[in-house]
Amino acid sequence: MTATPNTAAAWPKLPLPYGLGKNFVTAHAFARIAVFSTQKYGPKAQRPIYSSKTKLGATATSEISVFQTAGQGLDQGDAEVFYELLRRVFENAHEMHREARVCFNRGDFIKTLGRALGGKTRALLDESLDRLFRAEFEFSVPGVFVGKSRLILKMLRFDRETKGDCDYDVLLDVELAKLFGGGQWTLLRRSELDCLAGNPLAKGLYAFYSTHLKPYPMNLETVRDLMGRPKMQLGKFVDVLEPALALLKEATGWTKCELERKGKNAGRVVVEKSRCDGTGASKEKPKALAPVAETGLSDDPYDDI
Repeated sequence: MTATPNTAAAWPKLPLPYGLGKNFVTAHAFARIAVFSTQKYGPKAQRPIYSSKTKLGATATSEISVFQTAGQGLDQGDAEVFYELLRRVFENAHEMHREARVCFNRGDFIKTLGRALGGKTRALLDESLDRLFRAEFEFSVPGVFVGKSRLILKMLRFDRETKGDCDYDVLLDVELAKLFGGGQWTLLRRSELDCLAGNPLAKGLYAFYSTHLKPYPMNLETVRDLMGRPKMQLGKFVDVLEPALALLKEATGWTKCELERKGKNAGRVVVEKSRCDGTGASKEKPKALAPVAETGLSDDPYDDI
């Protein structure tokens, strides 16, 4: 691994006086770039395998650049698993620690994610953890972190015969902690994410726009690429984008979430938020969550898109 010089990595203490609760927290580098694609992988859309350095996301977004150098492509299901691991790091008082091990029981982990228990969901969890372990990246977030990192450094899976409370012992790469520096993070509310269940595109849009206080209109092609669907025909993307935007608006209460059909922003995706409370959620739809002191929301206009 490489990192910005003379800066020791340690998990930061986020200014959340009431803690995360069941909510997720993510770095902008994960939410703004297509680290976690919104593509549904299957027989018609095979999961990509990266054997060489490949840039993720749109060709021009912000100063953040992410390249995947190894492993399979990750999706929104993998994002949920990874975000839950991060949540446990921050909730279990690992702040300012150099090491972050997460030990958990598969059944408990699955229930926390809101998934039904069963052999299939256990297998899906195992597969997600394996993909997260094998994926390798190069990050470039100027002033925060420039270097190579994995998501999971080590992972132990215990045999059922041990009959312990811990099925997995996972060690996250502490270099990832640097991605949360400089306010480059945001809160993802589980109450809103749960409303988007079953729609990975809506989840990806929610994570992306949650990192911006005042999103600017964005070209359709750029949004498609940022959502990890660069090979999808624009017409087909529009067919899935518009229902996802409608669902996003319903879940968040944001003023506007739509693809403009006419006017100066015709052909652009426009998201507007009203009376933001600092996390991107509208105060017009109260949520059962204690107030947040500060987040890392950015006012980056993306005016170069």
